[in-house]
Amino acid sequence: MPTLEDVLYKLPKARVFTLVDARDAFLQCKLDEHSSYMTTFWTPWGRKRWLKLPFGVSVAPEVYQRKQHELLMGLSGVEPIADDILVVGCGDSDEEAECDHDAKLLALMVRCRQVKLRLSIKKLQFKVPEVHFHGHILSSTGLKADPEKVKAVLEMPHPSDVKGVQRFVGFVTYLAKFLPRLSEVCEPLRRLMDKDTIWLWVPKHDAAVREIKQLVTQTPVLRYCNVSKPVTIQSDSSQYGLGCCLMQEGQPVAVASRALTPTEQNYAQIEKECLSIVFACQHFHHYLYGRDNITAETDHKPLIAIFSKPLLNAPKRLQSMLLALQNYNLKVVYKPGPEMYVSDTLSRATASGTHTRSMHEQHAVCSLQTEQVDVEHINQADYHNVTDQRLIQIRQHTDRDGQLQALRSVILMGWPDCREETALAVREYWPVKEELSVQNGVIFKSQRVVIPRSLRPEMLARVHSSHIGGEACYRQACDTLYWPGMQSEIKDYVSKCTVCNEYAIEQQRETMMSHELPMRPWQIVSLDLFQHSGKDFLLIVDHYSDFWEIDLLPDLSAETTIKRYKAQFARYCQPDRVISDNGPQFSGVEIRKFAAEWEFEHVTTPKS
Repeated sequence: MPTLEDVLYKLPKARVFTLVDARDAFLQCKLDEHSSYMTTFWTPWGRKRWLKLPFGVSVAPEVYQRKQHELLMGLSGVEPIADDILVVGCGDSDEEAECDHDAKLLALMVRCRQVKLRLSIKKLQFKVPEVHFHGHILSSTGLKADPEKVKAVLEMPHPSDVKGVQRFVGFVTYLAKFLPRLSEVCEPLRRLMDKDTIWLWVPKHDAAVREIKQLVTQTPVLRYCNVSKPVTIQSDSSQYGLGCCLMQEGQPVAVASRALTPTEQNYAQIEKECLSIVFACQHFHHYLYGRDNITAETDHKPLIAIFSKPLLNAPKRLQSMLLALQNYNLKVVYKPGPEMYVSDTLSRATASGTHTRSMHEQHAVCSLQTEQVDVEHINQADYHNVTDQRLIQIRQHTDRDGQLQALRSVILMGWPDCREETALAVREYWPVKEELSVQNGVIFKSQRVVIPRSLRPEMLARVHSSHIGGEACYRQACDTLYWPGMQSEIKDYVSKCTVCNEYAIEQQRETMMSHELPMRPWQIVSLDLFQHSGKDFLLIVDHYSDFWEIDLLPDLSAETTIKRYKAQFARYCQPDRVISDNGPQFSGVEIRKFAAEWEFEHVTTPKS
């Protein structure tokens, strides 16, 4: 069945209306023989059966709506809902709207004559600037509350029992889309409807009823949504409720609010703010789905960072909410709270009535078997390799940790706008504030558990129990644990581990390069200089036999060393290759001339 919301977005320039009503609507639908026999009933004159669709059949409204929709399909500006047919004239001026209206009404009359759809002249509302349509008033200025409904609320007596409260609140809820403060005023009455509450009517309940009736007399006008213009949603959350407003060009199109469940009331403030955006998008789904220009305004600045980071960096509950928002092309922007008076008021004036199930539950489509999980029932501990006993221990130590108690309070109540306004005790958590959440008394940083100070020594010992290196310990701890400065503490702990230091592997020296093996003595020799007892010596080593010769040098000049070379080479053999370092005695012009004259290859080793 179509609803009023399915019509409102088609009325941005509506100025003239005509409402026609089908006469004996259901009785215009003929039944086939099989369906006719299914309507057989007893009378004093025997059994009778209906030949046309009777009133009182549960599927009758849907059947009639479908047939009427098929008959009037293709008519622009003609909106049939149930037995009411609305004709809308749109235009930038009254004359243009009237011409548009007359053409659409004429097309409707021609179609009704063709399909033999009978209309009621008694209920005709012809060419009027405003019209009663499904409990509301449609006008050229926007959507208004029906004065008859307002009058009925004003004339209702004060409830005398729980059933009376339920009737009163239920009837008033019809006007919730016009009354931003309704649920705030309904809070005392809502408590009376709790199963565990003893009935006791006190003066505050009388005051609530009187204030509701006063609010009903001040219902605003909501403008029609124009599908060709950008839309903005404002959303906000308070301790007990969510509020949102759909706006165009600064004017409200629709408003909504709801109360938080007891579980949702324990959410961190950033989770409540994200939940309000999810509630707004799903409540206004028919206005938002498929749009490219949707701006979501929030007064919670940390939420902007969550939307700009990868999905996996968010806590599990926020991940589920962000996934639900993937259906919408959102641009989330920050707007100070005082400038968001509509949604802020709504969040503190949530719609009356109990709320037993999360409004943003996700539905699996085209699946033979679906496993549906409410966001409010997501348990962070289910995604960690942590035992229940360990979580209980962490919660107990968190309750005794003054810093984490302050941090938990800030997370639940909301962070200040700037770092300087944050309490010194929790200021070190400011860089990761968007990733912090609280569940069952335990603080989580994304998917990691925040460890109290008293448990950190034990965690360090457990992480390093296998005596792996500092980097490996940190990578292992990052999967589950978190506290500020954890990486440096792990490295410091590992560096002071006596076991690791006792069995530490010394840094290996670089492997020496081997020379080719000579085929005869003195084919390859090495030269070097050294000092001993203040005197300089020349060392010559034969690579073939490891035989060595030492000469005392009166000085370290190149001429002196070359004389010693010639003496040794003359005594034993002229080498093919001489190896030395890059000292000045071995790298000058003299040694190069000597190698050329004696026809041997001089090779120097690389500098170390």
